[in-house]
Amino acid sequence: MVGNLLPDFAKKIDKEIYSAEVIQGAELHRFIDSFTDQHPLFRQSRMRISAERRRFSAVLVDIFYDHFLALHWERYSGDTLLDSTRSFYRHLSTAEMPLPTRLSEAITRMEKIDLLFNYSTLEGMQHAVNRVSQRIRFKNNLYGGVEELMNNFSALEADFHPFFMELEKAVKHYKQKAG
Repeated sequence: MVGNLLPDFAKKIDKEIYSAEVIQGAELHRFIDSFTDQHPLFRQSRMRISAERRRFSAVLVDIFYDHFLALHWERYSGDTLLDSTRSFYRHLSTAEMPLPTRLSEAITRMEKIDLLFNYSTLEGMQHAVNRVSQRIRFKNNLYGGVEELMNNFSALEADFHPFFMELEKAVKHYKQKAG
């Protein structure tokens, strides 16, 4: 789990510090990012974002796909979303390894607002999009971008399900090859 988050918070991951399992998680994260960015359904979803926010379409669609995953969690997992997010936070908070400061702070924030569970709500989506907007160092029109989800909800959701099924297959194949 730590490895799956680490690439978003550290450009270089020191293989001397982290276990092989954490390194594998980071490599899986990078594989998923690459697969997603190149996938035709993800690109189709990006084109559904209005021209005024198209510059941030990859970020928005990534967040929106997280929303659909949260909404349909039990379709893709054996646990409830609430049980899964609690387990995730518990695991991260007890990880006995050095974490980049930004990741450690992010984990604390995520748990405090129950970010992952709240991805299942439009309010949670609004918070996530607006937070990304505020973190961008230059003037942008991403704030309020949850309206892109509301304006294209059915089409984006229709893109998500076959995309996610293909992603699951790709991840399974990736893991088999990685051993």
